[in-house]
Amino acid sequence: MVRGRFREAGGGEYGGPAPGAKVAGATEPPPLPSCPEAADDPTADAARERRLLERVYTRCHAVITEVCAYSSVPAAFLAALVANESGGDPQAMRFEPAVYRHLKAVAEGRRAAYAGLSRRDFDAEIAEMLHPKAGSFHAVFLTGPFRATHARELAASRDEALRELATSWGFTQIMGYHLVGRSGTVRDLLEPRFHFRLALELLALFAERYQLDLAREFAEMFRCWNTGQPYAQTFDPDYVTNGLRRMEIYRSLESTGLGVVMGPVAR
Repeated sequence: MVRGRFREAGGGEYGGPAPGAKVAGATEPPPLPSCPEAADDPTADAARERRLLERVYTRCHAVITEVCAYSSVPAAFLAALVANESGGDPQAMRFEPAVYRHLKAVAEGRRAAYAGLSRRDFDAEIAEMLHPKAGSFHAVFLTGPFRATHARELAASRDEALRELATSWGFTQIMGYHLVGRSGTVRDLLEPRFHFRLALELLALFAERYQLDLAREFAEMFRCWNTGQPYAQTFDPDYVTNGLRRMEIYRSLESTGLGVVMGPVAR
């Protein structure tokens, strides 16, 4: 379970991990390869990127290939999403305080609009998080119909359960609230096959909503995953560029396998 009381960014006590704090039971995602100190060394940066994708390949390739066989989403896209979101850590968890407050308001019967939280306040809380999803992403799902349909279920949930719903989980950092109204539990998101099948389902929902081609419009799909919209600005300005580059590295791994030395990745 997600436990503990920490100080939030503004200094007030908050019932859950502070931005950037380690969630109980979770392992911290490995550092992402775009370290400032290596920015002037393309060879070192390329090697770091390859190690990241090799980790994803080793941990995820078999199950990604299996689930993508029934989808038009290529395995390389899902693998790059893993690299962007968790660095290949299957136990990665990230508590999102703003989402918790929204869900708590729903559970208590208050008509709190997610859009009522200003962008400035939201950014201040999540500034130290690893690739947090933008407020617009959650606004796509935490709507009036969501509240009307699931208010009773949320009201019956204990506070710990609400915290789990307000946490992103696993390889692609799926929000716990996506399990509301679906079969399975939040902890099932730590099981790779279950996790990736739901990731594909969510991607298909984005494609249907915005009329996107899952087999071709990858930049738009990366933005959807991070912001909820295909043309919105991602929290990390390099999120899409990193994803597209990592797709290419993963494709090379699919064709050559592990252990083949590559030159620097073209920028």
